[in-house]
Amino acid sequence: MKHLLMTICLMAALAMPAMADTNYDVCFSSLDIDGNGSISKSEFLIAFSDGDMGLFDEADGNEDGDVTHEEWEEFKAGKGFEEGDA
Repeated sequence: MKHLLMTICLMAALAMPAMADTNYDVCFSSLDIDGNGSISKSEFLIAFSDGDMGLFDEADGNEDGDVTHEEWEEFKAGKGFEEGDA
């Protein structure tokens, strides 16, 4: 039982870097699938199927459920990406 628990903990620890490797440095226009000028939660999930919805909420500065181009660029800049990267 102790070995099983240790194995599970080790597997979880090894999987964490893989989950954290999602690259959010993506051009806004490639995320705005319907072209309405904002990224919805469903568009975010299409682009980042393994994405962290907490990051979507972080990018949604005015908390209206959509991320505008300006909000996306501010989010990326806060993560160390520059507009035009990627």
